[in-house]
Amino acid sequence: MGPVANADNLRVPMPADFRGAMRRLAASVMIVTGRDAEGQPHGMVASSVIPVSMDPPSMLVAINRDASLHAVLTQSGRFCVNLLGDHQHQLLAPFSQSALRSQRFRSEDWRNAWSNDSDQLPWLPDAPAVIDCAVDLATGYGTHTLFVGRVLSVHCSPTATSVIAPMVWLAGQRAALAT
Repeated sequence: MGPVANADNLRVPMPADFRGAMRRLAASVMIVTGRDAEGQPHGMVASSVIPVSMDPPSMLVAINRDASLHAVLTQSGRFCVNLLGDHQHQLLAPFSQSALRSQRFRSEDWRNAWSNDSDQLPWLPDAPAVIDCAVDLATGYGTHTLFVGRVLSVHCSPTATSVIAPMVWLAGQRAALAT
């Protein structure tokens, strides 16, 4: 990219243009989970999740303020990032469609989903990696809140002898990685 002559000549991307550009960005797929004040589990599919720092270990999740998980993270100050493997594609529909919300934690895949311990967040033992976080910073930007969480614990799949293919999203659908 060359230098910009002046700020008056910059084209502001329209939401559809920006959305189209982001569909071309391959992203790992995660399910971010939390627990509300009544102990009920909550979760959503997310691809806007990134590591922030190794010291202190931290993760950032961007959650739309209209998402039901937003109020849960704001109130509880905790979240769990479950990095999905491609073999876990059956979890996408319940966690990305509001009409299937009641099915989200019904499968045997989950641990601690229905725990009475408010410190135990729902997590997937078969996920390639699971990262439990406590919110250190929450800041609004546009339609979202950026939650930066200090890593409390990490669980990596015990399948240490083989690589687990991550679930990747590209152009609005699952994509396979070439190895």
